[in-house]
Amino acid sequence: MNATRACARSSAHPRRALLIALLALAPLALLPAPGRPAAPPAPQTLDADQLQPGMKAVVRTVFQGERVETFDAEIVGVLYGGSAEGDQIIARATSEKAIRSGIAQGMSGSPVYVDGRLIGALSGGWSFVREPLFVITPVKEMLETLDHPVTSDPYGTGGPSGIERTTRSAPPRFGAFRWSDDDGADVPAVPAPRPLSAPGPTALPLPLAASGLAAGALDEARALFEPLGLTVTPGGRTGIAKPAPSADSLVPGSSVAIDLLRGDLRLSAIGTMTWREGDRVLLFGHPFFQAGEVRLPLSTASIVTIVSNEVSSFKLGATGTPVGTVTQDRRAAVAGRIGAVPRLLPLTVRIAHPGMRAQQFHFESVEDRNLFPQLVSVATLNAALEAGGTSGQNTLRWRMRLVRHDGARLDMTDVIASDAPLTELPSAIGAPIKFLAGNPYRRLELDSVSVDVTSTPGRDQWTVRNARLASASVRAGGTARVRVELEHWHGGTREVTVDVPVPEELPDGRYILWVGGASELTRMEAQRLPGRYRPTSLEDAWNRFGALRTSDQLYASIVAMAPEVTRDGRDYPELPASAYALLAGAQLAGDDARHGERVFLSEMHVPESGAVRGEQQLALVVDSRSP
Repeated sequence: MNATRACARSSAHPRRALLIALLALAPLALLPAPGRPAAPPAPQTLDADQLQPGMKAVVRTVFQGERVETFDAEIVGVLYGGSAEGDQIIARATSEKAIRSGIAQGMSGSPVYVDGRLIGALSGGWSFVREPLFVITPVKEMLETLDHPVTSDPYGTGGPSGIERTTRSAPPRFGAFRWSDDDGADVPAVPAPRPLSAPGPTALPLPLAASGLAAGALDEARALFEPLGLTVTPGGRTGIAKPAPSADSLVPGSSVAIDLLRGDLRLSAIGTMTWREGDRVLLFGHPFFQAGEVRLPLSTASIVTIVSNEVSSFKLGATGTPVGTVTQDRRAAVAGRIGAVPRLLPLTVRIAHPGMRAQQFHFESVEDRNLFPQLVSVATLNAALEAGGTSGQNTLRWRMRLVRHDGARLDMTDVIASDAPLTELPSAIGAPIKFLAGNPYRRLELDSVSVDVTSTPGRDQWTVRNARLASASVRAGGTARVRVELEHWHGGTREVTVDVPVPEELPDGRYILWVGGASELTRMEAQRLPGRYRPTSLEDAWNRFGALRTSDQLYASIVAMAPEVTRDGRDYPELPASAYALLAGAQLAGDDARHGERVFLSEMHVPESGAVRGEQQLALVVDSRSP
């Protein structure tokens, strides 16, 4: 009878039976999957307005190796700010270990706890102060970084998401090339970050650990990266003598790194993890570049020691294993996910010396308009030094190939012959990339970059000393023959003959026959025909760069005193007088039409063994009665 009633109740309430069954299985659903570690729970937090002066705090960070240690601190007070700067919690270190080491670069992101609850991340400080004071970014502001959605594939290419620096600076230039008539003279250059000094606190700079950086490239790397707020320090690789830390070992207080360049040279910005919940993490307590949404590789890191310094102490560390992706770079924090790592741009550098086998170096780089040119420059210089370097009296010949995703290729080449060619190499390689990446039209999206550098003994440089025409006058359709005397830098001269064709339609009159090197001809052309050096699109600049003159040629050109029009990226030279009047008239007036006062009617070049410098201008008479 009782059994019959029980069955009746069960059939009368099937939903209740299902609920009982689900509740019985609920504890199993909360257990981690077999073989997978349990996700770290989110810590309890404490808001800045709940803090009082004198409260005791504990900071978690790494002083050496990968082990997270603690040091004691005391809350001094809270500086309440607006939405732009946020609130700042001021604290004072009280542990002897932290007082001896100082508040060091690389501690950015070190979590700070009061009564076991997270209040924020160590993020800034002062130098030349008598007390070990530091700034804490409140955790509430850091957690807001997680609210920003990831609108693109977070594990796709690492570029060109960019570490786009928001500070306005002068427009990029490359030789005579400019993106507009505004040369940016009224725009100050990007200022270097202020050193940590009273009266106001500043964010702790990030140490840029350089693994495999040659001593000769250190000064160049510092000149390129320190204006961007990165302190270049010696680095290394973890995992050589022992296994590198894994993603599962990362906890609040662990050292982490953002890789900018990997391969035969590795450059990584080192900081500290503040917060972790599952695969989501928060770092630094201040921005990297405040670039918004990014895709940058996140790695583990190991600390060798803290180098104490009266100006600003810093952690000496090494990057480890790639473990995830940084997806947000905001004012209060950097956010990311543990898991897949973004792809980076392949970079290959080949260095050749006479009588020796060429050496190849391979890198992967983040691809953004500010850092990428510097990374390519430093990688190329470092490869040249690692391959044996070169003396000041050597000649460097370089070739760079940029390949876009659509398969389009740009090959650029030139020669460097000077007292110190290696010091000029980084700028020669990086400047065209910086100009193309800084274009105001669309992103430069590349598939790969390769650089070839050949070093030969001796400074192979020639200077134009004299030039003369074989005949003072020539008829249209004929040939102007010019004999040029070249002097080598260490003495000795030789004569070179260049035949320049005279256009058949050229009217009788006086013209200029110009002779000299590529840089001098380009400078003169840019002054007289500025439209040729103001690209109207990224594609226009790409094409013009592919036709650049090279320094190992002797150039001769017939130049006329006549107008030339450049419109929509196209040049209109060598036109009848009636066409000049039309093109230079009101029909083509506007911002897209630029006028010059010279026309380059004919140009010839003769290859030379090395760089050619100097120039000569000769008077050429075109006379239909000439023989």
